[in-house]
Amino acid sequence: MEPTAALPATGSPLPILFVNFHGTLGGGQVHLLTLLDGLDRSRFTPHIVCCEEGPFAEALRKRALHPTLISFGKGKRRYLFTAVPAMFKIHRLLKTLGIRVVHVSGLQEAKLTAYAAKWAKVPMVWVVAP
Repeated sequence: MEPTAALPATGSPLPILFVNFHGTLGGGQVHLLTLLDGLDRSRFTPHIVCCEEGPFAEALRKRALHPTLISFGKGKRRYLFTAVPAMFKIHRLLKTLGIRVVHVSGLQEAKLTAYAAKWAKVPMVWVVAP
């Protein structure tokens, strides 16, 4: 299957959700920014979820990309009190925005986004940054 086959028939850009766990600006975030900088906006519409405020969210805003902040929480208690509600928020976002592909680049993102993507029947791609 050719990559263009996934584009909607109307010619409208394919909405993609990028999920990032860290607010810092490390290697994974720089890799994601580079990917976003090279993304053909006539073919793809990027939507970004950041799990915390920080330099990465600021770098996105400088590129006129406005991230949605959804906290996944930290520590052992995160799953019950923060991560489960976050999964439902991401699921709602997937449905509301008509997301066709989810992109994650780390273990935390993958663990906490996979269920929402599965429930929404949206494929998830887990990319390991160099």
